[in-house]
Amino acid sequence: MARQRGGRAWGVPPSAFIGLVEDALAERHRSITLAMLGEIVLRAPVDTGRFLANNIVSIGSPVYYSLDAYDKSGRETVAKGESVLSGLEPYTVTYIQNNLVYAGALEDGHSRQAPAGIYGIAFYGATQAFDK
Repeated sequence: MARQRGGRAWGVPPSAFIGLVEDALAERHRSITLAMLGEIVLRAPVDTGRFLANNIVSIGSPVYYSLDAYDKSGRETVAKGESVLSGLEPYTVTYIQNNLVYAGALEDGHSRQAPAGIYGIAFYGATQAFDK
């Protein structure tokens, strides 16, 4: 039996809760990543939908490809992100990235639809939502 300060015994050792803590951590991580993706989808300029469809979510390591896909509404992009995140484990790194050659220009404000960029503002919006 584990001991508390003062010599009193714990009824249940704190190590028994690690699974609950890790599950809660993974769920919070998943929620924050999905909030970020949602903000990106909300703020992304849409012409053909190619930029939107190329916001790729990955776990553990970045990806170095782009997709020949189009998503004007953002629903497919979010659904793909949710699918990837369904296997999220605690203590892993997640990535949301867009590897299209013009993604950097869009982030730098070269779009009338997103003159202040996308990712930076999305990050700010997501951090404000979870800064509690």
